[in-house]
Amino acid sequence: MALVPGDTLGPDETIGAALACMGGRYGTIILVVDREGRLAGIASAGDLRKAILRGHGLATPLAEVMNTDPAMIEAGRMHEPEGLRDVLARLRARYSAAPMMYAMVPVVDGEGRPRGLIDLQSLARVTDLGFAVSPRSALVIGGAGFIGSMLTRKLIAGGWSVTVLDSFLYGTDSLDGLDPERLRVIEGDVRNIDTMVEAVSGVDAAIYLAELVGDPAVSTAPQMALKTNYLAATALAHLCAYLNVNRFVYTSSCSVYGASADPDAFLDERSPTAPLSLYGKMKLLVEDAILATAGQPNRLFAPTILRLGTVFGLSHRARFDLVVNTLVKEASKHGRIRLFGGDQWRPQVHVSDVASAILHVLEAPLDRVRAETFNVGSTDQNHTIADLGAFAAEVFPGLEVVREEGSTDPRSYRVSCDKIRDVLGFHTEISVLDGMKELKSAIGSGLIADLDAPRYSNHLTVRDLAFD
Repeated sequence: MALVPGDTLGPDETIGAALACMGGRYGTIILVVDREGRLAGIASAGDLRKAILRGHGLATPLAEVMNTDPAMIEAGRMHEPEGLRDVLARLRARYSAAPMMYAMVPVVDGEGRPRGLIDLQSLARVTDLGFAVSPRSALVIGGAGFIGSMLTRKLIAGGWSVTVLDSFLYGTDSLDGLDPERLRVIEGDVRNIDTMVEAVSGVDAAIYLAELVGDPAVSTAPQMALKTNYLAATALAHLCAYLNVNRFVYTSSCSVYGASADPDAFLDERSPTAPLSLYGKMKLLVEDAILATAGQPNRLFAPTILRLGTVFGLSHRARFDLVVNTLVKEASKHGRIRLFGGDQWRPQVHVSDVASAILHVLEAPLDRVRAETFNVGSTDQNHTIADLGAFAAEVFPGLEVVREEGSTDPRSYRVSCDKIRDVLGFHTEISVLDGMKELKSAIGSGLIADLDAPRYSNHLTVRDLAFD
């Protein structure tokens, strides 16, 4: 079994120095060695988070917070099941009531000097550990929503455990069928700081999706949007930075680009922003506030901004207030669609691809995503409204397409998504045409009934709740 080199520090080094060595890597522990180079203790990210919660600061010496009695393995015996017996017995006793976190175990020589680290999964190939090993963990705020329910499933399929915090405005069935061993659900309000602290405890990453989404919903309840979209999102970023949850993903929107001066030009992450709606303006405010937390005071805190194209497609929490999905709904019900304008450009991205993009960020090296902004989608999936009508006509033969020039949305922009492709290796998989076919099939099979139900519309749900 190959050993992983371990970072070593003396007991007089600080919590801040240990966090810097960890660099946001999952399962990493610091080996604390005495003056003779023998292992005196260890400090994990969890140990340090708990110490900070107890009131310690970054300047606290490791000697005050380290685990002075860690389980360790002698290098000469780690290939033998019998040689692992004592260390496994100690680990079982410590973690008998709950799965052990994804972790590394120190390997020492005969004199107690560290040789490196071995992960528990490698040990499991030698012998039965006798306890479960927990995977990396993510908090998905809004995990029962349109994007969140897709992301939660992809995370679990990718070996993560997930905590979902959601108020369930749109129901609870979007999380049906998920493995309860990998899913913790907290029903609560992101505006409640006690709820937020409970949810973020012990996780490795946080993704913020719990917003009022879309211009109509935000315009209907602007004060609610201020609290949920701005104040709660920025508070969570500060909380994660303080608790050393260094991976934080915020989903913004390409609507921050507004109406491009040159609709034929491709806008990248460095292009000027000019949001037209309250929704878009608030998105930009949150972006700025979250990016300002990078490295302040936790220099390892790595927030990432994802500017999503216009999302479409079938999800476990369906929506029919998005342009592509609305066209499919109207075509299915009436055999007729209306296009308001037609020349406006929009980047389009499938909801499943959005979830994949978030997963790419979470699994990327920390230095590639720290304080970075990415447009999410594919450069070749920029389409005009007229293009979308043509796709709908292809999916629904005989469809009547009506062009209306009044009351058109003035936003028009084409977006380059080359950065996320080049930096993270992300590629979309589902086209608008395939997404429309997927929705048509789901509607035709009866999987989604009553397409006009308020639960399928953010605006109607917010309006009917009449809260602000």
